[in-house]
Amino acid sequence: MTLADVVRRDSDQGLFENGSRITLDDIFESGGVWRSHHPGDAEEPGDPLAPAGRGWASTLPPTPGPEAAADPEAEIDPVDLPLADDAVLGPGELLRNDAKEITWRSPLRLAHLIGGWFPLHSHVAHELRRSHGSRLAAHLELDHVGQTLAEREAAQDVTAELSGETGRLTGIQWPRDFFPGLMLEVRWLRSETVIRMTTTPLADPVHVDDRVIGHCYDSRVLTREDAPGSDRHGDSAAGLGPRLLVMRTVRRCGLLTLDGHALLDRSVLPRAVYGRWPVRSQTAVLESAVAELLAERILERALGSRDAWGQPHYPARDGQPIIPLIGYRPARRRVIRPWGSTEQDGLGRPVLQFVAGHLRRLRPGCSPSDAQRGAFRAYCRRLGKADGWELPHGYTFVTEHTRGH
Repeated sequence: MTLADVVRRDSDQGLFENGSRITLDDIFESGGVWRSHHPGDAEEPGDPLAPAGRGWASTLPPTPGPEAAADPEAEIDPVDLPLADDAVLGPGELLRNDAKEITWRSPLRLAHLIGGWFPLHSHVAHELRRSHGSRLAAHLELDHVGQTLAEREAAQDVTAELSGETGRLTGIQWPRDFFPGLMLEVRWLRSETVIRMTTTPLADPVHVDDRVIGHCYDSRVLTREDAPGSDRHGDSAAGLGPRLLVMRTVRRCGLLTLDGHALLDRSVLPRAVYGRWPVRSQTAVLESAVAELLAERILERALGSRDAWGQPHYPARDGQPIIPLIGYRPARRRVIRPWGSTEQDGLGRPVLQFVAGHLRRLRPGCSPSDAQRGAFRAYCRRLGKADGWELPHGYTFVTEHTRGH
């Protein structure tokens, strides 16, 4: 493999002189899925050709050992589930870097909430280390737009730890309603030791599961790290009931799409929950929980395929056996007032009402336009719909819109 030869010969364990590192994520994608990135604090050095397990390969739990066969009726405790794509806690997206300031954007992670810290962009860490050494007292200013923070949260004395190539702020007291996935815009004015963080409000608040979100967030981080059993006090499956165990497993072990969907091979669910094959009674309890979640549309059915190496794929690939998947799709309903509400906004105007995209039956002899066919395909793509993206005969698609004056 040409890329493997380059990594071996021209780098130190995949780390190049410009600070970039190339590593292998997954070997099961026609030559492998490779990642080019700047290393973060949480990354351990190692062989760049060893698969990191961020793709479908990591969704399969380990094969049961001989002890499982020796005692098939033994009680099994739930295990903590690995992330299928536990990306390095990196510096985020650089927004501005000039003579005045450095600004970047990054989602809040569960590890940050639990540990009371946040990574600094490498450019900021380099500048501060050059002028102040490996450790300094810093000041953090938090602005949660539209919300009032306690004084001890809005302005905090923190520590900047700057050893190595990266740095981070420690000793942060995160506000109570901060959650994994919340996007933070971080600003540092050069020559200062003040770091300013702010949230960005959404035009319309949304419901995601039982959480109302009014600020910009990363849906992938939210799916993974706001799963049942995860909060700022810890991250464990212990003590969860069957329904929550199923939800946690799908969200933490399923294939994660760019819009926050998670899809898991249904046949591996029992092993993914318990770490090895459970007893029949436990499997029955899990299947009952899955049936309830599907009936309530908290989980959704989807179809994928399995390749010659036993790895699942979604969408299904031509020529591969079809397999059932369990899909988690975070609800993204806008927070609106009920239909027929006579409430008005603060200026005395009627409130706009949101109408979700939906199918509408056509009159006989009518057919949908090409634009509506394309809109329906785009809608199905966003939903992760696996049973066809073409409009049913006799129907058109009405795109989402608002009503009101």
